[in-house]
Amino acid sequence: MSDIASIYASIKKDINLRLAEFALLWEEGGDAEIFKELCFCVCTPQNDARKAWNAVLGLQEDGLLEKGGHPEIADALRSRGVRFHKNKAAYIVKNRKIFYPDTKNKIEAFIGTFIKNGDFIEARDALQKEVSGWGLKEASHFLRNVGKGGSLCILDRHIMRQLALYRVIKEIPASINGAVYHEIEQKMLAFAKKEAVPPDALDLVFWYKEKNELFK
Repeated sequence: MSDIASIYASIKKDINLRLAEFALLWEEGGDAEIFKELCFCVCTPQNDARKAWNAVLGLQEDGLLEKGGHPEIADALRSRGVRFHKNKAAYIVKNRKIFYPDTKNKIEAFIGTFIKNGDFIEARDALQKEVSGWGLKEASHFLRNVGKGGSLCILDRHIMRQLALYRVIKEIPASINGAVYHEIEQKMLAFAKKEAVPPDALDLVFWYKEKNELFK
């Protein structure tokens, strides 16, 4: 048994519980909770994930996610250690005009048909084009976090380091455009199949290897 398969076996129960929580969010969560996840994924690029999550929780608690203006949101993000807080605040305000309220129905309008057909990559690519401040990584992250991830890969720096370590890729690219993202994603999916680990679980296994914990 490879070390990846061994780690997966040791934490499989916890991984399955976490993935079930993600799925439950879409099934039972309201628009505010779904929009909060969208904003979290807006804040994660070039930021620590926990800081981004704590900042978004703070915005929600203060009522700023739903009603805050750009200056208030930017100040709140800055005070919680989120880098590029002005840009992130602008993205949140812009996305709120498009996706909140009625967040679930508006997202469903972009991805519903693809998801029903099992086309998770097409769903991700379509949604990514509609959200300000997102690339393919952030769109993948969001869909995974609301239980719609399927066969998507979240190619952040942690995952890329692991892919290079296991020689799935030769090296971490200096920059990733859409074509490169899709190419690496297919290599990671092939690696997941070889290791007999579901793609969304493999992401959490890699995160666990890097951080010794399961997060989002």
